[in-house]
Amino acid sequence: MGSRLVTGVFALVALATVGRAVSAIVEAASHPAGHAALIAGYHALRSAVAVAFALFTVGRTEPHRRARQPLALAACAVAMGAVVAFEAPTSRSVTGLIFAGDAIAVVSCAWLLASVLALGRCFGVLPEARGLVTRGPYRLVRHPVYLGELAACTGLAITSPSLRNVVVLAALAVAQRVRMSFEERALATAFTDYLDYASRTPRLIPRVQ
Repeated sequence: MGSRLVTGVFALVALATVGRAVSAIVEAASHPAGHAALIAGYHALRSAVAVAFALFTVGRTEPHRRARQPLALAACAVAMGAVVAFEAPTSRSVTGLIFAGDAIAVVSCAWLLASVLALGRCFGVLPEARGLVTRGPYRLVRHPVYLGELAACTGLAITSPSLRNVVVLAALAVAQRVRMSFEERALATAFTDYLDYASRTPRLIPRVQ
């Protein structure tokens, strides 16, 4: 029952994001401009991520180690709330910042999509150990999904620099840090080779070769 509920919630989110992406694409086609194209690209990638999340919740195996600690649940709730709490640009926003922020958000969503596809059915909302993934972006960092989410939200904050967005971004960063700690603990307990993988792979920022 719980698994079906999670799938249903993600399916509804996916439908909403796909609808927003279609509207953004139609708007970009009607008013061709660099900014409109960036917005359409962002929403298209975001909807692809949401669809992938929904699909990967279907037929998942049970996690090797569940996360039911109150702090883990709270961190997940804060992270999900922060993603939708960012303040949109206003007429007073600086055009250059809007372009820069949107470009960062688009690139980050592309990275996020690649990370989600590599993660596959090991995806989980809570920091649980469903499988040890070391392919794709996971070859570069241990938490590429969190990196993509943080970078995309940083782009959103840049488009509209305000105290509210700074606070929301800080809350997201703290929540993701907590989730990473719980996830690493679960993976280290479930998989004997995780510590070796962690020793050679950065947590969040790729190494510059």
